[in-house]
Amino acid sequence: MSGISNDDVIRCPISLRNPFAVERLPLLSRVHSAAFRIRRRLSKRFVGKPAKKLFRLMLSLGMGGKGVFRLTLKDSAPRVAFNARNTQFGALYLPQSRPIYEPETSALLDALVPDSSVFFDVGANWGWYSLLIASRPSFTGKVHAFEPFPATFHDLESVVRQSGLDNVIACHDIALAERDGESSMAFSDGVQSGLARLGEAGDTKVAMARMDSLGLAAPDVIKIDAEDHELEVLQGATAIIDSARPFIVFENWLHRDNPALTLDPIALLAARNYRFFYPGWVGHSADCIQMAANVSADGKGVLALVPFLAAQRFQLPSQLNVVAVPEERFGELKGRLV
Repeated sequence: MSGISNDDVIRCPISLRNPFAVERLPLLSRVHSAAFRIRRRLSKRFVGKPAKKLFRLMLSLGMGGKGVFRLTLKDSAPRVAFNARNTQFGALYLPQSRPIYEPETSALLDALVPDSSVFFDVGANWGWYSLLIASRPSFTGKVHAFEPFPATFHDLESVVRQSGLDNVIACHDIALAERDGESSMAFSDGVQSGLARLGEAGDTKVAMARMDSLGLAAPDVIKIDAEDHELEVLQGATAIIDSARPFIVFENWLHRDNPALTLDPIALLAARNYRFFYPGWVGHSADCIQMAANVSADGKGVLALVPFLAAQRFQLPSQLNVVAVPEERFGELKGRLV
């Protein structure tokens, strides 16, 4: 790509679709919500910090409980029990997850994944994005959800089974990586399952496999959240990337002490003729793009995909969900979103 112009910014009117509705929260989840609510200084000191201490104490004592949410499907709304000890279920109830968890990524994937396509959810945790796509009334495709950590995989399988979507979502208890084999995992903070990292010191053994070795139908869209192992996932998927040319949405963090950790996944895809975008929101005018969600009370807004070059990555926010688009599919991307 020789340059970037304002015409390359994609603006997509969206209406957020949230099929999840919490019916019951156990005490642990209510304390979790109080502990991690965004607060002002005094409230943080006298409410937030004590709540965090109480929350961690409850976890250390083995307290848990089951919450319940309903999932709206085309012809039903099954009640689904969830494990309160998996803090990633906070996507359902934490105040900062309103009106929906990660609104820019949820809106993007809901618009980007076609009804009859194959979607790979790499680092699925309990399955927010898998269920979001599979619950779409018009969806007739297939979702493959990959979650290697055993306890979290159990949550994923349970939620999918209770939802009655096990014919749509295939759950895989493997870590996608650059090689086939075995590794270990641990929670980096001992609490949040969403921070489980491959290769961390720990006694939890997990199976690893290259995406290229699975023999599954090629994906049209891949979402990757692998806690700094995005490069290894991509290295194990180069044959699929080169042949199927999927759209890829992957988490990317700035590592100023190790820039290669940030830039290498981008470089691998750039060498394969991919372009890069980050999601934002149209603000008070079409040319005002902001990171904070700008969504009306009824869930309407205008999502923006803003192009960037690899050399600009360290000028952007610390955490991004990068949207990687094959050069030859840029027109198709615009057609799906606009």
